[in-house]
Amino acid sequence: MPDSVLVGDIGGTNVRFGRARLGFAGHPEVEDIAVMPGDNFGSFDDALNVYLGQLGNTRPDQALFAFAGPVRDGVVQLTNRNWTINSRDLARKVGLSRIRLVNDYAAMARSIPELGDESFRLLHDGRVPDQRAPILVAGPGTGLGMATLLPEGDRGWRVMTGEGGHAAFAARTEREWELTKRLQTTHGYVSKELVLSGSGLDAVHRALCEIDGVEWAKTPPAEIMRRANDGDQLARDICEIRAGATLDALGDAALINGTRGGVVITGGVAERLVDWLAKPEALSRFFQRGPMSHYMEPIPIRLLMEGEAALIGAAALHFDEDIDG
Repeated sequence: MPDSVLVGDIGGTNVRFGRARLGFAGHPEVEDIAVMPGDNFGSFDDALNVYLGQLGNTRPDQALFAFAGPVRDGVVQLTNRNWTINSRDLARKVGLSRIRLVNDYAAMARSIPELGDESFRLLHDGRVPDQRAPILVAGPGTGLGMATLLPEGDRGWRVMTGEGGHAAFAARTEREWELTKRLQTTHGYVSKELVLSGSGLDAVHRALCEIDGVEWAKTPPAEIMRRANDGDQLARDICEIRAGATLDALGDAALINGTRGGVVITGGVAERLVDWLAKPEALSRFFQRGPMSHYMEPIPIRLLMEGEAALIGAAALHFDEDIDG
């Protein structure tokens, strides 16, 4: 078993690297963490070479990188950044013996069993009928990721990933229906990711301004939050729509996948919206499933507060394979 592995979490906004090893009780520990804006680099190779230069002689010989995009045959195209990475070509260029690529939500989901209670904020405690039941890990950041954590054997875990963020957005209120119709005129297909993620914020803000006859101006997320907290109705609508519809989308996914072990909400957008997600009106969107509402009520809902979770999960995936193989 190699002593350490290079891990990475590459999203639409930031590139995170770390060096991981197995620590106490077999849980991965990550050190030498670096966070760099993706906009600072023309390619992923450039970012990786900077980090490898920082490690010097302590660089591991193998790596597992988690990317915000679907991985096929060792190749990934980032969904929200124009980077394409081939694992074999990259390993040859940077001099590592092996590089493995996974979807970022595979790593995010795999981190959950490795984290303590202090890494989460509880939104609904529920009643877990089985501690080894499946868990949904999903939420809005730059995009909208989703994965299901499945128990395997007595202690192991397996991750099933997909592209649920690109499923169609379903309006549940009159305001959301007006928003959907407006977005259809500019984007055609209206996905959950478009309405809920950071990459879609400008489109949602602009559409609501057009509906209300208000002049649109690009506004940072923090300013929209400030206005919402000060009582500005349009800003409040943005926060309420995104919080309620996020829980609606996760309720659909939990119902479809049978994730009675819980739902873990992730992503920077969700962290900023936590007070809105915790409101009873938003939480009710998760539970309201007609005759199946009783099925939803025992499901715990937690918000992930650990910024380096995907690095921990990437390390866990690497060591899972190394131990099994």
